[in-house]
Amino acid sequence: MMEDQNNQQHVYDNWKAITESDFVTLFIKTWFAFVATLRELYPEHKPYYKAYGDSPFIKAYKNDFGDKIHFLCNYDEIKQNLLNTYEKGFKITSEKYPRFLIDDFYGVNPKFSYKKTDNLTSPGGYSGEISLLIKCIENKELQIDLRYDDKKFLEKAGEKIPLIVHQKINYNDILQELVKELEAAAELIDESEIIASFYKKFVPIVLGKLTEVLDQKQQALPDKRFTQVKQVFDNIRAFCNRATNDMYNLCFEPSVSTELKLLYQTPIPDFMKNYNKMSYSDNKNAYLWFIGFVYRLRNALFHEIIDPLDNEWQFVFKNAYLVLKQIVDANINSLKYTDTLLGIAPFFFEEHFKKFYSQQIPIKEYDGTTFSTKTQLKYFNPTGAKVHIVSIINHKGNKTYHVECDVIWDSSFKNHEVKNVQIKE
Repeated sequence: MMEDQNNQQHVYDNWKAITESDFVTLFIKTWFAFVATLRELYPEHKPYYKAYGDSPFIKAYKNDFGDKIHFLCNYDEIKQNLLNTYEKGFKITSEKYPRFLIDDFYGVNPKFSYKKTDNLTSPGGYSGEISLLIKCIENKELQIDLRYDDKKFLEKAGEKIPLIVHQKINYNDILQELVKELEAAAELIDESEIIASFYKKFVPIVLGKLTEVLDQKQQALPDKRFTQVKQVFDNIRAFCNRATNDMYNLCFEPSVSTELKLLYQTPIPDFMKNYNKMSYSDNKNAYLWFIGFVYRLRNALFHEIIDPLDNEWQFVFKNAYLVLKQIVDANINSLKYTDTLLGIAPFFFEEHFKKFYSQQIPIKEYDGTTFSTKTQLKYFNPTGAKVHIVSIINHKGNKTYHVECDVIWDSSFKNHEVKNVQIKE
């Protein structure tokens, strides 16, 4: 009897596992539906049989998503699924694929630029403007420029130009060191700890580069008659300490834009804690993060050996499927709406033309008049839509007229106007 119960329980567990793992199948189907909608949205890209992967379509889609698709999505409907995907995905990535953690959950700002300027005054009549500029350049490098325009100091210190420090740092080395620490970690690192770990490495390296050059310049000066000049170097080092400390604090200030930070968390700082308090712009960023991460999930299925019955993978694919399905529905709705607008715009144009422009074109009866019309969607977004029309009007073999105009809808997409009509014989 006990053996029968155990067998029965085993059968039940298998059926449960199959129903849960079917979310992996649903995810795969929805992924293909997603890719299909992208090819419909971007027909100008290479045709399917010539396309090399989905990346070009996804890149174009992410560029357009904020203006053309996001307003058709409902964040409140899927925010819990989005959080579940993020939280469990973060855990799996940390434990199994830490090399992807920075790329998947954080971003490096290639346009990062930080500048601190001050007026520096020292004993002996030394005074001038000092500035520290740290910015990203090519090849994952940072350039550090320290300028001091005190001509008296420059002359005494043997400096020929105000640029007294010009150094480079490869910040990718810091990221790689961080990844190695994640690989060696015995437990999951908190999402905000990664940002802190990076900047705790980054800022001392920057300050170290500045201090190293300044120390070399200061130590090269003779001891006699250069006491005050050396004191200027001490004040410059103090400025560098203030500037790098200020940069460090900015990196942890939530109100500071990611444009002013080198490494930042996507979609927003401490997303797991703040997902329920998202602005419209924030939840747009959450969707954009998901579109990037869902591509990684697709790669995990197609290129990695994963266990589809693993509870964590089941959980991730279940929630990712639900978010992706909403995005696919939004894409389909966008295609349907734009097809509808393009289809009805010529009708609105012809009705408007017959009603208001009969005096400008000597056509008394419209029987036998043909309208050969081409339409082009100019925009479709939360503010409304605009379809540009080019029409060739021909009346029973008489004169032919070339007409251009715009059919414009408001944000409700119920009210329309025909504007900017131009008529050429």
